[in-house]
Amino acid sequence: VQLQFQYTSGMGLKGGTLLSGWRGAVIKGWTILTNVNYGTGLPINLSCGSCLVPGTAYNLYRPTYVGGDIYGGQPGHFLNESAFIAPPVGVWGDFGRNGVVGPSQFSTNLSMQRTFDRVDLRLDSTNPLNHVTFGSWQSNISSPQFGLDPTNANGMRIVRLTLRMRF
Repeated sequence: VQLQFQYTSGMGLKGGTLLSGWRGAVIKGWTILTNVNYGTGLPINLSCGSCLVPGTAYNLYRPTYVGGDIYGGQPGHFLNESAFIAPPVGVWGDFGRNGVVGPSQFSTNLSMQRTFDRVDLRLDSTNPLNHVTFGSWQSNISSPQFGLDPTNANGMRIVRLTLRMRF
C-alpha cells in the first residue's frame, strides 16, 4: 500500500488566505508532502546449506519440517529452529517453496517547503518516525544465526535542511 499526501497552507477562505500581519506571514505558503509505504512480509525460502545430495552440485536445498509453530521461536528468535531438521543424506527436504513470510515492510518520508521572495527553504526527512524495519531473516537452518533477530535494518532518521538564495 502506498499513500501520498500534499497540503499547501493559505489556500481558500478556511486555509488562512485572508490572514494578514505576522500570522499570515508565518502560516501562508507552506507545502507539506509525505508518502507512506506499507506491505506484508515477502516470502522466504528456507534452505539447508550444509546438506549435500550426492551426485549434484546443488547444496542449498530445503529442510525437513518436523512440526510445530514456525514462528514460535525462543525469545529473541523470529523463527522456531526446532521445527526443522536437515534431511537425511541423499534426500530432498519436504518444506515448501516460499513457506515463510518475512517481516512486514514500512517506510515514510516527509518534506516541508516554502518560498520567501528570493529564498527557498526546504526541510526533508527520511524515516521521520525512526521506525525500524528489517529486510529479511536468516533462512539457512545450518547457520547458527537461523531465526535470530533479522539483519539489514533500514536507515535511521535523516533530516536535511536546504536554504537556497536566488540572485
